[in-house]
Amino acid sequence: MKKLIWFTLLNTSAMGLLIVSRVGSEKDNMDWVLIAIAFLLILVNLIHFFVERKKLNKLK
Repeated sequence: MKKLIWFTLLNTSAMGLLIVSRVGSEKDNMDWVLIAIAFLLILVNLIHFFVERKKLNKLK
């Protein structure tokens, strides 16, 4: 369970930092695409966390 939590925190913080780094540069449309991809990856990561947590709780 600890590995799952650390994996989720690390990925979410990395995507958050990507979003923060791209917010200031609004010159290209590519920046908005990267921000959207980062948001989607954060959502997928959180969904994955809750699904895996549910599976791990069933094993106990």
